[in-house]
Amino acid sequence: MPLDWNDLQYFVTLVERQTLSAAAETLGVQHSTVARRVAQLESSLGLLLFDRIGKRYLLTKDGRRIHAHAQELAKDIHSLQRMARGAGEMQARVVVSAPPLVLRNLLNAEQLAAFARQQPHIRLVLQAEARLSDLHACQADIALRLVRPTQNDLVIRRLRVLRFGFYASPSHLRRPRQDWRFVLIPASGHQGRWARQIIGQQAPALECNDFLLIKQCLMEDMGVGLLPDFFVTPSDDLKPVAVREQTPEVLEEQLYLVMHEDVRRSPAVRAVADFLAQALAEVPVGSLSSPVTQPA
Repeated sequence: MPLDWNDLQYFVTLVERQTLSAAAETLGVQHSTVARRVAQLESSLGLLLFDRIGKRYLLTKDGRRIHAHAQELAKDIHSLQRMARGAGEMQARVVVSAPPLVLRNLLNAEQLAAFARQQPHIRLVLQAEARLSDLHACQADIALRLVRPTQNDLVIRRLRVLRFGFYASPSHLRRPRQDWRFVLIPASGHQGRWARQIIGQQAPALECNDFLLIKQCLMEDMGVGLLPDFFVTPSDDLKPVAVREQTPEVLEEQLYLVMHEDVRRSPAVRAVADFLAQALAEVPVGSLSSPVTQPA
C-alpha cells in the first residue's frame, strides 16, 4: 500500500498527545479517524508503531525510529506551507497564542483597533489558551509565553517582566497567621510550585487555574492567593501579603514573544510581532524585523 503523507501528521500528533481523544481534539477530527489513519500507516510500512495500553498509545522500538524521521518530515512540510502562505498574501491571517491573563489584561481594545486601522490587510486571530501551542505544527504563527523555548529554530524576544505576589482582603489579614487559608493555581506550573515553596506544608483550601476566579475568591475573604500584580487594582481592596518574610515575596517571570524562523519572513507576521512588542513591553522596544534571535 502506498504511503499517504497525511497519515504522518496523525501519527506525530498521536505520539505527542498519547490518546486518541486528545489527538482528535488537536486535529479537529473524530477519534476513529485518528485510529484509522494510524492503522493505515502501520499497514503501509508493515510495522507495529504503537503498543496499545488502555487508552494510551505508547511507541514501540520501530515506532520511535519512525517518529524521529516523521518529525523532520513534518517540519519540512510545515515550513513549505508557511512560506507559501506568506508569499503575496492579500489578506494575511496571523494567529497569536497567549495565556488568557496576558490577552485579558495587557492588551486592550484601543490598541487592537488602532492596529486594525493601520494594517487593514491583516486578519488577526487571538487564541487565549494556557497550553503551549506548537509553532512547528502551525497551531500558531506567534506565541506569547512565560517559559523560554529551547528549540534552536525559534526567534525569541523578551518583552517584559511579569511580577506575581500574594494578596488578601484586609479582613482576612486581621486573622491570626495560623488561620490563614490559601487559594493557589495548580502546582503543575512554575508559579504554582513557587507559591508552595513559600507557604510550606500547608495545603491550599482551593486550587484553580483561572486568576480571575482566584481574585474573586480573595475579594470574598476566602484566603490568601497568588496573583500577577497588574491584575490587582485599587478598587479590588486587596493588600500585598508577606507570607514568610518581612516584605511581600515577589516572583518575577519573563514574558517572551516567540515565532518560527520561517514565519518571520512574512511581512504580516513581522507587523503583528512589532505591534505586540510595542503594546506589551514595559519600555519601547525596537522592530522584530531583524533576523537576529534575541538572547535571553
